[in-house]
Amino acid sequence: MTNIPARRSLIAAAICGALSAPALVHADDGLALEEVLVTAEKRESSLQETPISLLAFSSERLERFGIGDLGDLAGLAPNVTMSPFPNSRSSMVVFMRGVGNNDSQTTQDPAIGVYVDGVYIARSVGLTGDVADLERIEILRGPQGTLYGRNTTGGAINMITAKPSDEFGVSQKLSFGNRDFWQSLTKLETGKHQGVAAKVTYMESSHEGWVKNTGAGDNFGEEKKKAGRVALRWDASDSVTVDYAYDFSEIDGPQHFYQKTRTLIPLPSLTVPASEERQESGTWWKPVEPSSTEISGHTLIVTWDSPLGEFKSITGYRELEETTHQDYGGGDQFFEANVEVEQDQFSQEFQLVGDIGTSVRYVAGLYYFEEESYESEVDFSLNPTVFPPTYPQSEGRQIDSDAKAYAVYGQATWTPEALESKLDVTLGARYTVDKRSARKNSIYFVGGEQSGSDEWSNFNPSITVDYNWTDELSTYAKVVTAYKAGGFNTRSTEAGFQPPFDEEEMTSYEVGLKSSWLNNRVSVNAAVFRADYTDMQTQQITDNSTIFLTDVYNVGEAQIDGFEIDMMAVLLRGLTLQLSYGYTDADFVEYIDQRGGSPTFGQDISAGAKMPYAPENNYSVGLDYQRGIGSGANTALLTASLDYSWTDERYGTAVNDDIEGFFLDDYGIVNARLALSEMSVGDGELEVAFWGRNLNDEDYKVHSISLGVYHAAVFGEPKSFGFDVKLSF
Repeated sequence: MTNIPARRSLIAAAICGALSAPALVHADDGLALEEVLVTAEKRESSLQETPISLLAFSSERLERFGIGDLGDLAGLAPNVTMSPFPNSRSSMVVFMRGVGNNDSQTTQDPAIGVYVDGVYIARSVGLTGDVADLERIEILRGPQGTLYGRNTTGGAINMITAKPSDEFGVSQKLSFGNRDFWQSLTKLETGKHQGVAAKVTYMESSHEGWVKNTGAGDNFGEEKKKAGRVALRWDASDSVTVDYAYDFSEIDGPQHFYQKTRTLIPLPSLTVPASEERQESGTWWKPVEPSSTEISGHTLIVTWDSPLGEFKSITGYRELEETTHQDYGGGDQFFEANVEVEQDQFSQEFQLVGDIGTSVRYVAGLYYFEEESYESEVDFSLNPTVFPPTYPQSEGRQIDSDAKAYAVYGQATWTPEALESKLDVTLGARYTVDKRSARKNSIYFVGGEQSGSDEWSNFNPSITVDYNWTDELSTYAKVVTAYKAGGFNTRSTEAGFQPPFDEEEMTSYEVGLKSSWLNNRVSVNAAVFRADYTDMQTQQITDNSTIFLTDVYNVGEAQIDGFEIDMMAVLLRGLTLQLSYGYTDADFVEYIDQRGGSPTFGQDISAGAKMPYAPENNYSVGLDYQRGIGSGANTALLTASLDYSWTDERYGTAVNDDIEGFFLDDYGIVNARLALSEMSVGDGELEVAFWGRNLNDEDYKVHSISLGVYHAAVFGEPKSFGFDVKLSF
């Protein structure tokens, strides 16, 4: 499927329920919920036995709904939100339980750790690049500071790719839809020969966007994507396995259209009227310029079943290049931004996972990470009737930065025999050192180059108590911590670069339930949490007419309360019901206004501050029906799905003189899919599917901003439909 932000929201909404519970398999007496295996704690275990608020999505479900990148998860899970970043459709603003980062600076880290095969992805730029062959996605809600480390104050997302098979295989999938959407996905398995197996996957897609450009250039949001992956597995011996993979992803096309939604000050120079309704067409004041993103990476994993346990070396190198052009004028000559980003990173991790007798399980590791980044941004405020002659008509800056991190961690689980091995007590700890430096040159800073370097360190302990009352019911209580490193604000006003903003910390208290009922016909998982958020890093815009200048400060504290519940039930043979609900009550306890010139400078303004991207309620309801049809060699599997998801209103910024300009209203989405699969064609299998998204044609915003004299927003994709054809041998 395509992976532009609004389409991602719709796909994710459709599968929110279907993926958040165990898959279904045929059983002799009907249908039962299948066991789902995860590696959230660095070792393979059942999802139902892992004391984490965790969602896992199998390869079958990922393929069924076309999930190929992180952006496709937008709106997928309760208390998880994903939104596009304003000037880059490849970047995602990811929040969990009200914790995240709504900026994409190369010197400020995200609060949600994203990993591909255990390799940390440092930048939010490029997160919507395709991962051509996913086996499973795991979402870990809440702080994950012990096993995952820095920059996981909100949670972690694991993307696990499919490993080469021992058997030869070929598959080809073609998809077509309205707005000239098409996609081709090809997979080739060589099978194992002399202990070596390989897998090659290639994906290509295109669509014309849904806002027609009435000026020069391609339509807004039009997109062409390519992605590929080569994976090799070598069984070097009975105890040693070597996995190597190379992947790449390319995205080309114009950015999305920011239309005016509200004019705050009547100005003759603003000739294009504002509208709160989604526009089907628009234009820039000049020809539309395309943007491009290129991502690639190498991963080498060596696994050794040693006498002490499973030893694993994970080596990763990744690089990205992106050039973006975004206009916020909605047809008028007002404000535009042109950004170039380059980044490369290297990481090395050593893990040891083992057991001591039957009562102790442990994980220990060493971690090293380094990255170098370059960022260039030129912003134009080109309307002289809006800005006085003395006002800077453009802002240009270049930033070079580098970062290093070192960590040692360990976790041990003790299962005493005295309680019939029903009790697990887990203690964990991680010590991290972060070093960062940055250099900034700005054409309007008379003092010349600015530079700085700093170092942060943190100790993150955790404790979890898990009790298995029966084989089908367990409860857990945990206290976990995490922290996000400090940094330098390179998109700042000139006075805001120094001193650097400090680290932020999170402590979470959680009680959870994992349960199965009625012979595994029903599963209910739930978690209740309270999180204390201290030294929060928050972006502050000092002037909406120069929205490209933001200062990052440690503004204070917040308290977040909430819960999640995920339920799946087999109602009848072949018919399942899914319900997922998340609630978040996120409030600032202290917010010290540090905007120079503000009338409330230095005061606690927490009463008027909003926790960004923290909808109070979000839920989904889904029905899934499966039935075998035909007989003998002419059999097939019929699958029908119908889903509805809802997301409450939310704000995109914490504090602003015009905070309503960053407001996103609530919305609900209806999606459906009908498929025939497992049809025999010679020696192969054929699958044909028809799908529709946003069938209620909901009119909703995915991002909204205030630019001083007007509000502008990007709207989600209108109703879309299409079909897939897949042939496998």
